[in-house]
Amino acid sequence: MSKTIKFIYDDVKITIRTRYNNYYLDFTHNDKRIKRSTGLVANEKNLKELKTNIIPELIKALTGDKEIEYFKKDITFIEFASRFFEVYKDSVREHVYRRNLNHFNNHIEPHFKTFSINDIKPIQLEEWQNRLLLKYKPLSVVKYRSILYSIFEKAFQNDIIKSNPLSKVKSPLTIKSKFKKLNDIEDDEILPFNKDEIIKILNSSTGNLYYFIVIMIYTGMRPGEIISLTWNDIDFDKKRIAVDKTTVNGKVGDVKTQSSVRYVDIIPVLENELHNLHREKENNEYLLLSSHNKPFYSHDVIAKRFRELLIDMNIKERKLYNLRHTFASTMITQGQNILWVSRMLGHKDISITLKVYARFIKENEDERLENLSKIVPFFVPFLNI
Repeated sequence: MSKTIKFIYDDVKITIRTRYNNYYLDFTHNDKRIKRSTGLVANEKNLKELKTNIIPELIKALTGDKEIEYFKKDITFIEFASRFFEVYKDSVREHVYRRNLNHFNNHIEPHFKTFSINDIKPIQLEEWQNRLLLKYKPLSVVKYRSILYSIFEKAFQNDIIKSNPLSKVKSPLTIKSKFKKLNDIEDDEILPFNKDEIIKILNSSTGNLYYFIVIMIYTGMRPGEIISLTWNDIDFDKKRIAVDKTTVNGKVGDVKTQSSVRYVDIIPVLENELHNLHREKENNEYLLLSSHNKPFYSHDVIAKRFRELLIDMNIKERKLYNLRHTFASTMITQGQNILWVSRMLGHKDISITLKVYARFIKENEDERLENLSKIVPFFVPFLNI
């Protein structure tokens, strides 16, 4: 029994027929019906070749349209996702590409592999999301959702779909959100260390771990940026550190974003620590070297040692990144200029810094009470103060 797949592009209709385990094309041109064998065996690989290369070229020849890349109908979700990742690979760092492709393969592809991209509706996306929420935290599902959203958005930009169906599905972070009391407000991702914890951590750490912690809590630099530092990046005269690279899986590359390319100021306490480290490692190119006397492959080994240190000291276990949060929250709490903090962190603009750390901006209570006493709404003109 033959299988047919129909394509429609404006006034052109092309049908792929399967006969004797081969693909045939059936279409009409100049009022004449044409049926030809493609010479291709019927399988998924050849079907993809027909859809993405052969038929578009045929459409171009029949219509003179030189811009055809995809069809408006019958493109499978997996076919388009494959094209999406081909383009995406060149637009992000390698480890980001591999991570997101892995998320796609594990959490998206199995659910939608049988769908045409035009057939995926919001209700099906909601079912997919709810299924993931049974197993994963909302923040994890948001990451998977972001990848899927980008795929649909690219399809929308290329006129494959009329709208992004995922935009009609609520994010997990807005579903069944529970109001918290004032004393319960705490971000699971942002848990800075307090003064006593930092003192205990510094007194109990040694070697590379100690200096890594020192640099991070006094600059707010990211872990990958720290292990990439060389002594050429340190300018003791101008009291600043040049940050323009990061290390991921043994490869030294560009930092996270363009705004992350920056100079980080060296505050006095850090300057003393860096001089001590320089006396110990003056013959090394890098500030920090692994136990094999080589640059760190990644910061994972530091993170592991840090986690073990917290356990040994009976301090609540937190991610290494919270040392960066400790710097930011401490500087803001102490009243340092928010613009300076934002620049030290390498944020694109101050709004990002405020969004993450606004809760650490505390007004002096005496100043607050004094300011309150001066507030007189214009619609209370007879208030006698």
